[in-house]
Amino acid sequence: MNLLPIWRSLTVGVLQDIKDNSFVSWIWSHFYLAKGLIAPKATPRRLDALLKSCRRLSFPPSRRLLASQLKPFIQGEYKHLATEAQVGWERYGKNNREACSPRSLNQSLLLKAPGPNGEKGVIYVSFEYNWMRLVMDYDLRSIMKDYYIVCQTSWSPTDYAALIASSSLSTDPLFVGVSNFCDIDMIKILSPVAMPIPILACDWNDPNHFMPNPHANRSIDIVMLANWSRTKRHWLLFEALRKMPKELRVVFIGRDAPGRTVSDLRREAKLFGVKQDIEIHKNLENKEVAEVLCDSKISTILTKREGSCVAVTESMFSGTPVAMSVDGHVGAKAYINERTGILVRRNGLARQLMQFLETSQHYSPRTWAIENISSEITSERLNKILREYAHSSGQPWTRDIAKLCWRYVPDYLYETDKINLRSAVSDLRINFGVVMDEFLGERVTAEKRNQSSS
Repeated sequence: MNLLPIWRSLTVGVLQDIKDNSFVSWIWSHFYLAKGLIAPKATPRRLDALLKSCRRLSFPPSRRLLASQLKPFIQGEYKHLATEAQVGWERYGKNNREACSPRSLNQSLLLKAPGPNGEKGVIYVSFEYNWMRLVMDYDLRSIMKDYYIVCQTSWSPTDYAALIASSSLSTDPLFVGVSNFCDIDMIKILSPVAMPIPILACDWNDPNHFMPNPHANRSIDIVMLANWSRTKRHWLLFEALRKMPKELRVVFIGRDAPGRTVSDLRREAKLFGVKQDIEIHKNLENKEVAEVLCDSKISTILTKREGSCVAVTESMFSGTPVAMSVDGHVGAKAYINERTGILVRRNGLARQLMQFLETSQHYSPRTWAIENISSEITSERLNKILREYAHSSGQPWTRDIAKLCWRYVPDYLYETDKINLRSAVSDLRINFGVVMDEFLGERVTAEKRNQSSS
């Protein structure tokens, strides 16, 4: 008897479960809170510990204590410390702002040009590392005089050191798109430096990018769209597939992750005794991904913790209902309902997925997504937030932002906006040196990553 798959299923993911345990999070966050409290006042060590505590501290009395301790660093006498001492910057691969020439921004987009009478433009920045490029490599104080900055986080909880980095640079906040709706109240602790907004990174899909096949004509039974990182917990699906019919067509779409390649994924599938002839596609272009999703009956996302997870809403717009882990801390889990998918448990996962597959034609995820989280709706939501802030702070707002959509990276929903803002993008480069990379495709980008790492 081969005991390896059994041993693998008993031990894999244990470390991740321990790390996400609520009691462990309580201990971890209070450790850093205590570390911050005993550190000398007005020191980088104190601020760094307090910001680390922010990430997991949810106990209300402790949260109030943390807020009182952070206040001097946010809008009090020590508000310059975060930037001057570069607190937390080492996580972004650079300890000194002058150490190298400015780097270009990727996954970012100019949504509005500055106008007359001090009307501010809008720059959309994904994700924390791009925001920190603005902080470390550019004259952000001058940039924020002319632009509102919208930063979309990539993980929950986010890095609070990145959010506080502009504490002394502008009277306007950093508008922060969250990765999980529970982050909204958490990020408010940095008000007025950071203003959380109820928009997830997965809320920007263009329905017209997805052309769903009729359910009866779909050829793929199960699809999983996720990079090969261990955090994606492919092993949960592998474990279930061992107990599911051999003739199922199962497709995996993703890209390499640190220390994980297609070979590792196939090896893991074999260890768990997967009997299906699984298909694995690497570095597909955005259009190709959409085609696979539109030909799939159900989609699975089994991550324990990540950001919002664009794959969930891409599946929904493809008319493909989604199975997500009931224990997952994933932003898009908030969108799972009787029309869009199900929440599953590890115990009996094979049975749950088979039942889901057999009833998948009764779901209507695309209709729900179009009604609630299309790129048009989300663009209007962001525009309203920025417009209302401008009016409440006595600043002009006479023109709306360009509408944004997500195609692996932020892109203009309408080509006319890209053309109309071309000169404004050039002005941003000339006036502030800010260069925004143009996404050339998944395969070209992957090739560049391979060249830079070799």
